[in-house]
Amino acid sequence: MKTNATMIPVSGRLPEDLYQWLSGLSLEGATTFSDKMREAIATLKRLHDGGADYVGALAMHRDLARAARDRLAAIELDSGAHSEVLATMLEHVPAFGAALQSARLDTLADARALEAQLARRALQLAETLLRQMLTTEAAAYDPQVVRHNASRLVELAQRISPETPKENDHDR
Repeated sequence: MKTNATMIPVSGRLPEDLYQWLSGLSLEGATTFSDKMREAIATLKRLHDGGADYVGALAMHRDLARAARDRLAAIELDSGAHSEVLATMLEHVPAFGAALQSARLDTLADARALEAQLARRALQLAETLLRQMLTTEAAAYDPQVVRHNASRLVELAQRISPETPKENDHDR
């Protein structure tokens, strides 16, 4: 939201439950009800406009996960625990949403580009998670979470031909 924008007074009525909810809502940088209304409307605008470009959509999707990130930060501060697995998810999942939301799908080439972007991101996520299996315990709140959920993926990977991929095979 522009901080130097001209402010226009607006009057309206809200149902009491929405008023109570917004009054009690914790929004970064918003302390008064007017601040919260401005932030809520700015968030709605980001939701509406967020698909215009990938960076804007990514910012919006990261904002949507902010409450979870903040609660996890508090849990980690209190417990001393940290999860690389969950941190990885918090990095990749908003990127998936942003790619889908900002995609302009007018042609087959557009669809191919989106497919490549999502496949690249999904495989980066899979690689990061599989790296957590290199040690007996993952850097996660549940040290076995990756091992317990990766058995089929590992089995599939083992069935792939052991031949060395030819150079540029990954570009097809």
